[in-house]
Amino acid sequence: MQNEKMMVLKMLESGKITTEEAARLLQSVEAGGAVPSTGTVAPSAPPAPAPYSTPAPTPYSVPPSQQNPNSAKSPVSPAPSAPPPSSSAHYGGQNRADSHSLLDDMGRRFETFAKDWEPRLKKATATVAEKIVGGVDRLSKSFSEHSPPPQHTYGTPYPHAPKPSSVAPGGLTEKNIEMQVDPGYNELNLSGQNGDVRIKGYNSDKITARISYKAKRAGAHIELMKLGNKYYLKYEPDDFEIVMIDAYVPEHAFSVIRLDGINAQLDCSTMAAAEIAVSNANGNTRLAGLAAGNLKADSSNGRFIVSNITADSAVLENVNGVMEADELDVSKLNLTNYNGPLSLLMSNFARHEDYLWNVETGNAKLNMNLPTLPDLGYHIKAHAAMSEIRLGLTGLQFLIHEPSLVEARSVHFDKAMRRVKMAVETSNAPLVIN
Repeated sequence: MQNEKMMVLKMLESGKITTEEAARLLQSVEAGGAVPSTGTVAPSAPPAPAPYSTPAPTPYSVPPSQQNPNSAKSPVSPAPSAPPPSSSAHYGGQNRADSHSLLDDMGRRFETFAKDWEPRLKKATATVAEKIVGGVDRLSKSFSEHSPPPQHTYGTPYPHAPKPSSVAPGGLTEKNIEMQVDPGYNELNLSGQNGDVRIKGYNSDKITARISYKAKRAGAHIELMKLGNKYYLKYEPDDFEIVMIDAYVPEHAFSVIRLDGINAQLDCSTMAAAEIAVSNANGNTRLAGLAAGNLKADSSNGRFIVSNITADSAVLENVNGVMEADELDVSKLNLTNYNGPLSLLMSNFARHEDYLWNVETGNAKLNMNLPTLPDLGYHIKAHAAMSEIRLGLTGLQFLIHEPSLVEARSVHFDKAMRRVKMAVETSNAPLVIN
């Protein structure tokens, strides 16, 4: 069974089958089926090191004033602007069985690689299907019913007295809204389509927003609503061609923030919450200056820029676009870009003692620039399927050093004040760490 799994993986890497076909074949192998012959299998790629497992993050404690009365479990409170260092358990040193030969050791790594890549393939297939296939109905309606929306220019903060609705250039109706946010546990849910979505945190206790929209029918209703502790933009997506949001939101007023866009340019900045979730399809996405306990963001068919993020844990994924990330001070991070290059720039790891990162690209170059500091130690496992690795960090001891497979560890790793464990993966393109 293991050989058949590896045959499927090689056929995928050589382009003989798609990720969907690979997932189906792997499921067939698990059920006892055989892999159909598709010609000559590509030469074996070097085995990949097993990625580090990521334990579940510990939620922030919640004061009684911000607990959700509708939840069985107390929700987490908004992240402070400068959260305390993480109290993650100390990672132990590398255990090596000297009694085994190098051949046996590489065999075990190869087997681990095969087992690890099967769920990755299924995850990739599900991700692509969810972003592209799952939204096909809304996308087809948008493409067939109107031309691309006019470019929206964000203005200055709004006056505190809302103005009546008016017709803006381009046939859009504008509605200015202001709403007081009560203290305590709150949730914010905003969704736009076929236009810009801009959410910026500021020092206030009111939401001040401009909603620009174009309705498909007379009487279509759109309004910012409050239901209990939930604040959300209420409208029926099928009733509107365009819904654009330009909002200033109290920076620390919400424990949970959810933002969605489709055919949109989505921008969220200077917000703090215990949980932040962002999803955008067919447009550029920018996240900057966010502080969170847990951050999850996915984007597709556009440039994804994420910068100056502090979090206990974060999952950031992009499909079919360039991904640029810098200054992600995140204890537990999963950073993934499918079918597009990924660049990562870090000048320091400052807020946590231990970091556990998984960074991956598919069919595109992965370039990372990491700091070299006296109190910072690295343990890096890197694999570049069908390509090569260039590791330029200083002060490393190589445990494995091959063109497409590297494991290296800082000489002073166990004594370092801050430790970074990192599993890095790419395919069909170089992997560069400087």
